[in-house]
Amino acid sequence: MAWNEPGNNNQDPWGKKRPNNNNDIDEMIKKAGKKVSSIFGGGNKGGGGSIGIILGLLIVIAVYLFKSAYIVNEKEQALVLTFGEHTRTDTAGLHFAFAPIQQVYFVDVESIKDIEIEGLMLTQDDNVATVKVKVQYRVGDAMAFQFNVEDPVETLKHATEAALRQVIGHTNLRDARTDGKQLVRSNVAKELNSILEPYQTGIEVFRVNLIGNVDVPPSVKPAFDDAIKAEEDQQAYQDQGEAYRSKQIPLAEGDAQKAIQKANAYKSRITEKAHGEVARFKELLPEYNAAPEVTRKRLYLETLEQVLSKTSKVILDTDGGNNMTYIPLDKIMQRNNAKSSQSKTNNQ
Repeated sequence: MAWNEPGNNNQDPWGKKRPNNNNDIDEMIKKAGKKVSSIFGGGNKGGGGSIGIILGLLIVIAVYLFKSAYIVNEKEQALVLTFGEHTRTDTAGLHFAFAPIQQVYFVDVESIKDIEIEGLMLTQDDNVATVKVKVQYRVGDAMAFQFNVEDPVETLKHATEAALRQVIGHTNLRDARTDGKQLVRSNVAKELNSILEPYQTGIEVFRVNLIGNVDVPPSVKPAFDDAIKAEEDQQAYQDQGEAYRSKQIPLAEGDAQKAIQKANAYKSRITEKAHGEVARFKELLPEYNAAPEVTRKRLYLETLEQVLSKTSKVILDTDGGNNMTYIPLDKIMQRNNAKSSQSKTNNQ
């Protein structure tokens, strides 16, 4: 039996129920004829019967035209099918569709509607999270919405859940709960449009919003909070260590630079002293060549003078002499104290 025959009142070729505008015309004509016959003499033969039939037919036609009229609201579009083929799309106003050869499907193309999806999902870092999302949409293509898929709204729900699982599965729980929340919302919207495009559902997605916070289930929340606190403590200790490192490195670099400068100064001083000694010995060389014995004795005496001038010991030669010897103990003590202070300064 063909889909548009009078006996088949269930579905059309797209799997949808036929609209309720296919009235039984024969039954309507019979009822109208009986009413008119009763008004104009019932079963009497003659002119009265003919007039009654004509009036009955006129009434039937008027009723048929009345039943064929329909009004399309401003938010709607009316899809008119003639013998199962789309012939026109009516907008707001009064229109006619003649059953049973025509069917009319009304589609709301202006109202903004929404759906909500919630579920447990696995994040990239292997945590289970509770996620809830709201999708706002409207019908952008009435023909596609009505005939391309059997249930466009249910298809939207499944596509939203698939997009949400895909995005959450590539996002760490910490990011989804904090700074990455906006990025999750944006990625879900892109993924959802990508999934819906091949199906051509006629749905236009306006906005995707995450409802509430992305969080772990209540049964594991205490353990998760402990883990988060441990991570925060770890980060705090790392920050403290970095701060100490940042403070100590400049000090160590300063001490190293100071030691390098001190070593360079010592090097320069010793080098210059060595150069001076070399120059002095070069000056003594002609004298030594002229009188070696005298020069050696003079150098010996000068060296003893330098050595003995730095010691606190006093050497007395009393052989053959009765002179009183004065030992300057006060000068010796001052010299010793000065040498001790200088030694401490050099050590520091």
